[in-house]
Amino acid sequence: MVEVNINVDTNSLKWLLTLAQRKQTIDGSSHAQLYSVILKASDGRLSLTSLVKDGVTSLMRLSIPCTGRGEVVITDIDTTLGVLKYHGGVITITPTVDKVKFKSSNKQTTLSASKEAKAFPHTPETMAQWDEKSSNIAVKINADEVTYTNNQGTIYEPVVSLPDLNSTTLYEAFRCDSMNSQKFNKYTLAWRGDGLSITVGEELKGKTTTVIETTPMVSSGKSIDSIPVDIKYNGGLEHIFANLNNDVGMWVFDFSEVGMGYPLLITLGDGDYIFQMSNEG
Repeated sequence: MVEVNINVDTNSLKWLLTLAQRKQTIDGSSHAQLYSVILKASDGRLSLTSLVKDGVTSLMRLSIPCTGRGEVVITDIDTTLGVLKYHGGVITITPTVDKVKFKSSNKQTTLSASKEAKAFPHTPETMAQWDEKSSNIAVKINADEVTYTNNQGTIYEPVVSLPDLNSTTLYEAFRCDSMNSQKFNKYTLAWRGDGLSITVGEELKGKTTTVIETTPMVSSGKSIDSIPVDIKYNGGLEHIFANLNNDVGMWVFDFSEVGMGYPLLITLGDGDYIFQMSNEG
């Protein structure tokens, strides 16, 4: 068996895995939406593609620069982040059938790894099955052309487009969900002619609306008035934008005819994205 070596920056790998966890607050406690993942190195990028734990509400594709090719099985993201804390600089990842080795300048750490491990605690699905399930949905999303193709081959384009938003500005809006320790993980987005408004919290401890001045683009045949005034999302959006520092695009699709509300596509560049279902439907 030919040994595979994949080289990445340690801090970049920490960022990738931290964002992949997609932490969100439920009943006052922080919970990861992803526990394990298969990383794939090709064409100069180390990427992951995965549904979140419920298998329905969100799909993400994230990547970082790398050299080398191959697959890396991360059976426990928290444990791997604990390992990376003790490494620095460029790290070499060497996956084998049942292990993965992390080697920096003068340290090497080995973790057990298997695609047959459970994708999540208390689930019958293995990591290999979850990866296949995620990949089958990911082929429907084209982040570069910003389209979604359903099982019948119908191509959906966004009804509202905001292609150039500052992630720090968005984080400042979403993080108000933590005001006075509320942490409801509920975000109401409204698309109006003068921009995007984001509302979080409740009046008992502070309901906050942030207006981001921008010009939403609406698809042909639609008017901004035809889009619901308020669209609600969960998904730990505060955690997402806390880990971003680049401009992003936000695109809203209309799946209301099939009872699936108004999904939100957040594009991050390099073909990366987060696809988040709305609470309508």
